[in-house]
Amino acid sequence: MDGYGAGGALNVLSPAGVGRFERVLGVHMIYKLEPHQSAGTLSCMEITVPVGQGIPPHRHGVEDECFYVLDGAIRFEGEDCAGGAMVLETGGFFYGPRGRVHGFFNPGPKEAKLLVLANPSTSITAMFGKLSDITERGLENLDFGEVAATCGAHGIDFVRPA
Repeated sequence: MDGYGAGGALNVLSPAGVGRFERVLGVHMIYKLEPHQSAGTLSCMEITVPVGQGIPPHRHGVEDECFYVLDGAIRFEGEDCAGGAMVLETGGFFYGPRGRVHGFFNPGPKEAKLLVLANPSTSITAMFGKLSDITERGLENLDFGEVAATCGAHGIDFVRPA
């Protein structure tokens, strides 16, 4: 036994507050597990969602996503949510399988934190990097067409504009 797991992955420890940081649209992400650490099978991000921010409803063609609310409240939208949306508070969990519409929004009154897992992870983290570059130009100049095209190139389609 060489100490490597399936596909060459190793155990990964990620202390609190440690990880690569990216601003993606209106949210802030700290990567706790990146594709190169999991042989591309999984990524894990701690996401801070300011009040009034979120990601509009969309559909993934490649990844499944899991969202665990660490703090605050998040309104999840999805075609399988009763009434079309549901607010989950600290300790709440949402699973967004590929092919199913989902999105999220922080209704307040305070910022929220999510732990997000994506499987597989290579395409989605590459997309986040490109969206981070777009974000650096400023949210006031955001071109939703460019955002949608960037996401579409990675198998993610928005079902309605932001």
